[in-house]
Amino acid sequence: MVDFMTELLCLNDSYMKEFSAKITAIEGKSIVLDKTAFYPQGGGQPSDVGKILFNGKEHKVISVKKAGANVLHELDSIDGLHVGAVVHGVIDWHCRYKLMRFHTSAHILAAVIFRETGKLITGNQLDETYSRMDFDVENYSQEFLKGLEEKTNAEIAKNHEIAISYMPREEALKVPELVRLKDIMPPAISVWRIVKIGDLDIQADGGTHVKNTSEIGKIHITKTENKGKSNRRVYWELI
Repeated sequence: MVDFMTELLCLNDSYMKEFSAKITAIEGKSIVLDKTAFYPQGGGQPSDVGKILFNGKEHKVISVKKAGANVLHELDSIDGLHVGAVVHGVIDWHCRYKLMRFHTSAHILAAVIFRETGKLITGNQLDETYSRMDFDVENYSQEFLKGLEEKTNAEIAKNHEIAISYMPREEALKVPELVRLKDIMPPAISVWRIVKIGDLDIQADGGTHVKNTSEIGKIHITKTENKGKSNRRVYWELI
């Protein structure tokens, strides 16, 4: 692997659908680009998919993942591609936008859970059709869950603006609100990306989000599971 850092365009512009970039390395059927709008899998958010175009040929992007400071784009074929080639990337926007809406809804749900119970989220997984979240609470009821759904939708309906900013790690660690997951960010991350949802929530996060909560629609909690004595798993969809 070459010593090259891939610039993540999606961190500053989640709405970028297409981009051009240079291939800096090829490993098997994966390419490394000098910059990319494809989101690499991480933090409970699946990677983007889409296509890479070069010389009139289309290469399907199967998955995207981080490899050190680089981002690997796994393709169905690398025929005709070479280091130094300038390619055009196209995001599967339908998939990306659904994940953006789910991700922002997850932050709002987590903020409501924290506000109502004081509990942090212990895990989450986003998907295009439904998402899930784990949190610790020993006693809960259908009325409690219905309340979470109603209060989350009430916050979504306030049309909160979402803002992105950056903060040095040392400064960020002094703000308890920035960590909504039990596992703190790795020490290697010296500058934290901060996602702020109106006056409701602010936390460190590396995923893609909508600009305004009005884009989400509503959440509907579909089911729950007991994953231990006090660990609860909530599933929800967007309607």
